[in-house]
Amino acid sequence: DPLTTGDSSLSACIQSVMAAELGLMSKACEYFADAVLVDLVDLAGNVRDGLHIASAGGVWVALVYGFGGLRDHWGDLHFQPVIPDGWTRLSFRVRRRNAVIEVDIADDAVTYRLLDGPPTVIYHWDQPVQLEAGSAESRPHPSREDVPRLAPDELEAPPEMFIA
Repeated sequence: DPLTTGDSSLSACIQSVMAAELGLMSKACEYFADAVLVDLVDLAGNVRDGLHIASAGGVWVALVYGFGGLRDHWGDLHFQPVIPDGWTRLSFRVRRRNAVIEVDIADDAVTYRLLDGPPTVIYHWDQPVQLEAGSAESRPHPSREDVPRLAPDELEAPPEMFIA
């Protein structure tokens, strides 16, 4: 936070994604709430001028790329989902080429379904998952201890990041 201004309605959604990726789930949830509430409670005091449509799209990005852990690695879809404490489920669909994939994240496992399209391979925590049309493949979450996290002292920017 000390290196960013956060003065754009688009900041919170991307900060939520990055916090989730770094394993900082309470921060990810805080930023996500800021993104969701920008128009719902008029955080910027300017809803009378119109909604922050890009920020609304950013909420989807925070859900799918942040908590859903979606990344595109050279055309392959990789998921590293981490559902926040207190949430029971997050479900979304993505299209990859001609495949429509449903991702259902529960507190104990993730279920991937190929709803339409040719057989495809996705990755769950770097392990390949073969999806066939009409079938579901479930995978457990790794234990919280096995999910990479940054220690608080690793969050400080090294001095060489600052340009004089």
